[in-house]
Amino acid sequence: MRKTNPTQIEKLVEDYYLPLFRFAARLCDSPANALILTQRTFRLAFDRSRNLPVPNNRRAWLFTILFAKFLEGRQRGLHS
Repeated sequence: MRKTNPTQIEKLVEDYYLPLFRFAARLCDSPANALILTQRTFRLAFDRSRNLPVPNNRRAWLFTILFAKFLEGRQRGLHS
């Protein structure tokens, strides 16, 4: 397994935070919920960073995580 250093995670946040937040804002009923959803996405990505996909797949990977978290929260009644 590959090890991920903090610089790779920082680069992920730098490259994808704003697009993910915008996507979350379109899905959620409030900016606060979008912020939480984006943070949860990066937290899960960080937890799974040992299996970080190759650079070409990272955007899709993060958006998939965010959407899955959105659906999970919706089932629990956390987002509209």
